[in-house]
Amino acid sequence: MRLLELTAAYDKVGVLYPFLFAVYVDDLIVELRQSGLGLYIGSTFTRALLYADDIALLACSCLGLQKLINVCMAFGLQWDIRFNPVKSQIACFSS
Repeated sequence: MRLLELTAAYDKVGVLYPFLFAVYVDDLIVELRQSGLGLYIGSTFTRALLYADDIALLACSCLGLQKLINVCMAFGLQWDIRFNPVKSQIACFSS
């Protein structure tokens, strides 16, 4: 009976997970926005794309990208969030 109760509770949280994660990282989005860094995609200025628990940081220079990473790292230290370096990738392009 106890296992069934735990499974039912997990299923309910599982449905709420995307919403709870969005609430959790909302302050990170605010901090990224306040950095003033990012780039234009068409006429839209952006600095990060988020989907589920994935974050893609976007900047028009390698230095700008590093500054966005620094914002994320400071946020992670403040809220005890660990970004997985094994799952992280960086791409910088220049002409």
